[in-house]
Amino acid sequence: MKFFGKSYDSHAVACVLMSIVGISVLFSPPVMNLAALLLLAVILSSGELRQSLRATWRLPMVKFLLLFYAIMIVGTAYSIAPKEVAVRMAIGWSKLLLVPIGLSLFADTRWKSRFLKAFVGVLTVCAVVSFGLWLLEIDLPVASRERGVFLRNHATQGMAFAVGAFSAFVLAVESGAGRLRRLYVLCALLLLANIALVTTGRSGYLVAMVCAVGAVSGYVFFGQRRLGTRGIVGAVLLVIGVAGILLLAPTSRERMLQGVQEVENYDQAKEVTSMGIRVIFWKNTIEMIQAQPLLGYGTGAFGTAYDRKVAGKTGVAATSAGDPHNQYMKIMAENGVVALLVFLGFLVAAARQRCAAPWRLLGLCVLASWCATSLFNSHFSTFNEGNFIYAWLGIMLAPPVVGAESV
Repeated sequence: MKFFGKSYDSHAVACVLMSIVGISVLFSPPVMNLAALLLLAVILSSGELRQSLRATWRLPMVKFLLLFYAIMIVGTAYSIAPKEVAVRMAIGWSKLLLVPIGLSLFADTRWKSRFLKAFVGVLTVCAVVSFGLWLLEIDLPVASRERGVFLRNHATQGMAFAVGAFSAFVLAVESGAGRLRRLYVLCALLLLANIALVTTGRSGYLVAMVCAVGAVSGYVFFGQRRLGTRGIVGAVLLVIGVAGILLLAPTSRERMLQGVQEVENYDQAKEVTSMGIRVIFWKNTIEMIQAQPLLGYGTGAFGTAYDRKVAGKTGVAATSAGDPHNQYMKIMAENGVVALLVFLGFLVAAARQRCAAPWRLLGLCVLASWCATSLFNSHFSTFNEGNFIYAWLGIMLAPPVVGAESV
């Protein structure tokens, strides 16, 4: 590839741009969109990259993913939502294509390692900035962000920092140098401390716990690296430590207790609460699904269908919703049981994707955590969390070339 009269390695440029996509989505949608457009241009300009992208079709996870995207497109034809809303939602699902793009680019584990180290480094700096804003009581000129929230919002920041802490832990385990290992451990502790003390998103707590349990399970029961007795004890203490930090830290403990109380008292609340309103959303959504289970109400139609469902109600029960705060319910309500089965097929195929350690562990633990948080949100379809998970899966689950370097 030539640019301004100079030759560049198209594959290297594409990997850098894909890395920017995976990290910048946590900060700035415009930067992420620009990087994605440049990435697409580089791939289209290179015959080798186009061929690698086409080759990903043989992977079951890509087949399920493209079938699911086709269902989303077909769903615009019968959607009860305004046409522009249905089309916009279908276009939004194009984030799925980050999976085959990542799979086609990151076969060389050296690029995986570069991305992972850059990711941990950037998030560690963000955690330091977040602590600074929190301690100095500095509010950013963005009304929607809480104090100490440096990324897009508290949910995005909490989930990203949890993935960053998990990634730093894996780098520490896989690193051979003692000083470097201690540095990664410090990064993991800093990110975890921020989740417990500063970032109030409950999704971050759940991601941290799922990744901690997944890491221990991966290394103790399924890992290729032998940890020994001390390593196994350390791994178990890791899970206990993560749970202990989240349960003992005042901010995280209060947020979790608040969520439990809101769920328990949802039917008595006079005002909308974060978790209480979700229970109402779920009950109404289940009734909507029962009325139209096969094809749903069409792509992007949840908000329209839900408004019809609550028409005539008063108080908290009349609250409108464009999202049931449950990814699986949302897919089934909009596109029916077939769409949900295809999406679940994609998740299973991703879990079965062959990939060397520790990349498979990194990919599947984060995927499992997204599956867990999506019981309470729609993190596979939201802009920040959706783009991130598909970029992450493409990068981490790409089958590596033989003989490539590890972490």
